[in-house]
Amino acid sequence: MRAVGAQAGPWAGRALAGAVLRRQARTREGYHRALLRVATRRLAPGLTPLPAWWWAISPLVRTRRLGLRLVLDLRDNLQRTLWLTGTYEPATLAFLRAELRRGDVFADVGAHVGVHALTAAARLRDLGGGTVLAFEPAPDSVAVLRRAARRNGLDVTAVPTALGAAAGEGRLGADPRYGDADAGVRSLHAVGGRAAVVPVATFDGWAEGAGLDRLDVVKIDVEGAELDVLRGMRASLARLRPRVVVLEVKAAVLERAGVDPAALHAFLRGAGYAPTGQVLDRNEVHRRVATR
Repeated sequence: MRAVGAQAGPWAGRALAGAVLRRQARTREGYHRALLRVATRRLAPGLTPLPAWWWAISPLVRTRRLGLRLVLDLRDNLQRTLWLTGTYEPATLAFLRAELRRGDVFADVGAHVGVHALTAAARLRDLGGGTVLAFEPAPDSVAVLRRAARRNGLDVTAVPTALGAAAGEGRLGADPRYGDADAGVRSLHAVGGRAAVVPVATFDGWAEGAGLDRLDVVKIDVEGAELDVLRGMRASLARLRPRVVVLEVKAAVLERAGVDPAALHAFLRGAGYAPTGQVLDRNEVHRRVATR
């Protein structure tokens, strides 16, 4: 694939790469192997990343993925993965499609450009209705999400704020291991790259202000700030009792934030949630424990 790209240019190279990787990504093992090829850094021996210059030239592409009409920025690892493999976190998306029910309220915390939120909105529309709340502090990602929702006729409430343990402001920075265009790995705990000051709210405070009276499914992926998000939604977990919480548990990212994964599990147990043993693309599934 690299040879084709060198001879015929980036468009031919990435088109060939996409055809090969979409076929490969039909299996779980193939998808995870494709992730290593799509990454801009060498992450595994024997697997050479696709050349970054392919994305620098004409990075924006109009496409249809996951049944959605999208405009993707190939400089961002998540969006590049979606374009090349045809999917992103396929096990998590499949779980959400199967889990959601008519009328559900789904909260996507750390929504980025909306892959999970848009998928959930499409599923709820097919089921007859529901509500999607997408919390995303990065203004550029929020704008992409909103445009995609309008383009696909989907009802998504985008909330342009970070969630945490206390209300205030935070520094949203890029991960120094990636480029500034890799919006999906921006974090309140990142120390490098271009940064922006963003508002931070607690979920409990936002829910009270919004008059939220129902919450069924929660997904949290905030690059190390997961425990802060949970601490800020303690009252909502007790009051609204969502039946399932799906959250990313990535040891290296949590370590950077000074969080032990055991602390996440302890908090969820104390809030009435037990792990199911399901790990979907590094996202753990925790269900509400039935009480008499």
